[in-house]
Amino acid sequence: MKNNLSTTTVVLLGIISTGAIADQIRLANGTVYEGELAPPVMVVIKTAAGDKQVPFAQLPPELQAIYWKKQDAAAVVAGPVSNEEIAALASSVNLKTWAQVTAFGSFRDKPEKRGPGGLVVTKAFNAIDDNWAGVYAEDHALANVHHWQEALTRANAMLARPVQYLQKRWLEEFVGAAEALGKKDSAEFSRRVRTLKASPITQDAFAFAGM
Repeated sequence: MKNNLSTTTVVLLGIISTGAIADQIRLANGTVYEGELAPPVMVVIKTAAGDKQVPFAQLPPELQAIYWKKQDAAAVVAGPVSNEEIAALASSVNLKTWAQVTAFGSFRDKPEKRGPGGLVVTKAFNAIDDNWAGVYAEDHALANVHHWQEALTRANAMLARPVQYLQKRWLEEFVGAAEALGKKDSAEFSRRVRTLKASPITQDAFAFAGM
């Protein structure tokens, strides 16, 4: 009987997960399931402060690959993009909180100012960096990375699938916001987030995710 189940230990995070796809899976108690392994929903990161549960979707792609080996993309026929997927994407980056933060007129970058003799009077101010800690708690997967690369990859993958017109417009704006964030362009990021907030898809996503 075929059993392709394997176990991988991630030393860096101190976490354990199964990571293969199988047609037939036999458990230690003898129970046999027909099908394939799905990606984990949650993973545990062991820290000095204790165990932290993190959604699998929020891990960067290289760590996701350690946990779970995906099927060959060429063999997978992806279906249409669902509003549930968009809701999960919005939730993964705390989009609602960013929509609130960028609504303030004070959300803008300020250049460094120097006085007589070249002394710095006012330090340069980046609105994205300055608000990051307020948007993401210390135990959030994005707390220390300062980019949306994983979410950007997911959004581009959705755009490559069958997608409705309004969904396509939403995903394009999301990609633009993620790219502006990566460049620390607070003005462009704020504009994109305001456009996303005005979309009915965003309001549905907030309601669906309970955000």
